[in-house]
Amino acid sequence: MNSPLDRRDVLRASTAVAVGALAGCSNPFGSDIEFDDDVPDAVADHLSGANNVDGSITDLTGQSSVTIDVGPNGNFAYGPALARVDAGTTVTWEWQTSGHTVTSDSTPGDSFDSGLSNTGSTFEQTFEQTGTVLYICEPHRSQGHRGALIVSSQ
Repeated sequence: MNSPLDRRDVLRASTAVAVGALAGCSNPFGSDIEFDDDVPDAVADHLSGANNVDGSITDLTGQSSVTIDVGPNGNFAYGPALARVDAGTTVTWEWQTSGHTVTSDSTPGDSFDSGLSNTGSTFEQTFEQTGTVLYICEPHRSQGHRGALIVSSQ
């Protein structure tokens, strides 16, 4: 006759299942992002672990100005976090929640910094050069508040 499982047996089995499940995960606190083939490696590296990123590029080309939300729905995110724009496009970041920045994390020649801003604030930057623009929220970088633009020729 088999004896019933006691609480320790159940805990041991549950722990084994949890450890086994986590062993196959490279990031147990979130899913790995699989980026589309057209996302440059530097952008994928920058946005790995970022919030509001699904691996695809939001196409905002063909517009002379675009708006990106800062902290939508109270999240440490940009909306969209990854976008493609044409060279010469003016990007306006608009704060949905307070206490964030838009700070370049690219080469010094492309540097910009909105400073710490609050709900309703805006910050504008026009991108004339093609290439990638990586940016962060300075206080929340480690919490995944990162974004990127791919500036392409028209």
